[in-house]
Amino acid sequence: MADTREQRFMFSHSRQRRVRLAIMISFALASPLSFANQYLSELKLLNYTDSYGNVSLRNAQNLELPDPMTVKGNLNLEHSKIERLPRKLTVEGNLNLAYSSVTRLPLQLVVHGYINLAHSQITYLNNGLQVKGDLSLMGTKIMQLPPYLYVGGNLYLANTGITELPKFLVVQGNIYLGGTPITVIPEQVTIGGSIFQ
Repeated sequence: MADTREQRFMFSHSRQRRVRLAIMISFALASPLSFANQYLSELKLLNYTDSYGNVSLRNAQNLELPDPMTVKGNLNLEHSKIERLPRKLTVEGNLNLAYSSVTRLPLQLVVHGYINLAHSQITYLNNGLQVKGDLSLMGTKIMQLPPYLYVGGNLYLANTGITELPKFLVVQGNIYLGGTPITVIPEQVTIGGSIFQ
């Protein structure tokens, strides 16, 4: 008699565990975080990070990156389908967005190296953008530069629709126009190097 009661208790307990497990699985499947092809958690980001802290998502599909996001080395999104960057992004190395689908930069962006936007889908730059290294806008749809833009290296503008340089632009290196129709340089522009057509 005691054995039967114990067996019934064990069976009931086992059934409750199975029901709880089924509920947990259904919640996990319903969670947006389970779609690994759409969301890249910080843990999964380790798979794309080398021992120097460089993160390479070259040729990646349209993923949602962690926000905020800090990269100890370089962040390479060249040829990626990623359209949106985190609202707060810090890159202690270089940021390579060449040929990417990114259309705008984060408002809270800190990059300690260069920013390569060549042939990307970027359409405008943030006011007061500070770039410590080179800035390449070659082949982009950008029509004008924002005021108070600071570039610590060279500025590359070839094959853009930019027609004039903004007031209070500071470029510590050279400016490469590459045939852009810029004819007037405002007095308030500071250039440490030379201007090349």
